[in-house]
Amino acid sequence: MQDLHLVLDYVMAVAFITFYGTVTWSLFRYSTRKMYRYWALGWVVYTIGAFVGVIISSDILVITDVFPLAAMYCGGTLIVDGSLGKQFTRKRSIMYILGVAILHSLLIIGLFFSWPFYLVFIPLGLQLINVCFRSAKTVYEIEEPVGQPKYWLMIGLATWGISWILFPIVAIIPEFYLVFMVIQAVGVLVSGASMLTLFMRTVTLDLERQHRVTQIISGLVQHDIRNYIQVAKLSLELIDNLGISNDHWIDVASDALDGAKDFVEEMRRMTYMLAREKIRSEPVVLLDVIQSVGSRVVSEYSLNPDQIRVQVSEDTKVLTCPLAKELLWNIFDNAFKHKSDILIVNQRFRDNSSVDIEIIDHGGGLPDDMKNYLNDPISFSEQTAPGLGLGVLLIQGLSAMCGARIHVEDAIEGSMVIGTRYSLTFRIAK
Repeated sequence: MQDLHLVLDYVMAVAFITFYGTVTWSLFRYSTRKMYRYWALGWVVYTIGAFVGVIISSDILVITDVFPLAAMYCGGTLIVDGSLGKQFTRKRSIMYILGVAILHSLLIIGLFFSWPFYLVFIPLGLQLINVCFRSAKTVYEIEEPVGQPKYWLMIGLATWGISWILFPIVAIIPEFYLVFMVIQAVGVLVSGASMLTLFMRTVTLDLERQHRVTQIISGLVQHDIRNYIQVAKLSLELIDNLGISNDHWIDVASDALDGAKDFVEEMRRMTYMLAREKIRSEPVVLLDVIQSVGSRVVSEYSLNPDQIRVQVSEDTKVLTCPLAKELLWNIFDNAFKHKSDILIVNQRFRDNSSVDIEIIDHGGGLPDDMKNYLNDPISFSEQTAPGLGLGVLLIQGLSAMCGARIHVEDAIEGSMVIGTRYSLTFRIAK
């Protein structure tokens, strides 16, 4: 019977090590973010060091304490490096070597002068307090909707850090050591489990984001390539109908095909970038984006430049993603496709942190189902509503990806609906 208990103990030990290794390998191997890889490696190194420290712990310093000191320091430093986005370079590795060397020197001095063990471990505790609370701050600043794992990880890191704040009490009340170990074990375990669940949640969000990016980019290519080809086709048909070679329409057709080629290359580059990384907002001069899109629309629709009237300050910078041009293009294109004779773009500041851009056309207005879809902030994450044009779906999807709140209403003159008023709210770049 005793042998059976021994076998079961070994089985449980192997199961625990296998689970521990699988979780760690999953975090390190399959995470798309370096932060989680650093967290996984740091958490494993720290827990191994702490586990060995518990096995060899005693009331006095021993030379073997160098292993838990080094492992716990390196593990904690890896976690904070991941939280702060630091790269493991040759220069950074010197900090690891220097930290271990200092702790090792303290241990030798402590052994020589017969110091109590807690005096040598207090400098490590100060470093780990810094690790826990700086990492908790990074987690707190995560803007993604990751839910409860974020708050559990903050609680775990805070508990872990508080345990080291309480560590000096061991010098006054030795009996407190067991309480310290329990509090730290809870903090470390909650932190590790929360790191795993946060990783799983963000991987899910990343996959959803990549799916949406693929949908939007494929929609853009389908929608805009059709426009380029249509322009080239109409230009060539005019030449054929006129029966004479006309350099102007040949140039228009050539420019349209060149534009299609450049557009495909740009979308290929953007798809690669957006599918691999989180969509990041960048500061851009709003007037430059609007004028670039306006010039493209004037060229493709052979418009008079006065048909697009822009009143936007050249000093206004907003935070938006690289697809902002495509968002404005689809709004402009939708207006002139529905025979609007003018497009008016005005700017007004909502507050110190955001700015509204009003885009008004005379294209006759949109059906209620389209306006309702565009005004619903969660429609981008739901199944596509049937019966809506691709351009409308792209406007909603692109506004969500670019971090611009959109609101659509009828443009009314007198008692008649003459067009559509789009309101886009961007964050101001400081």
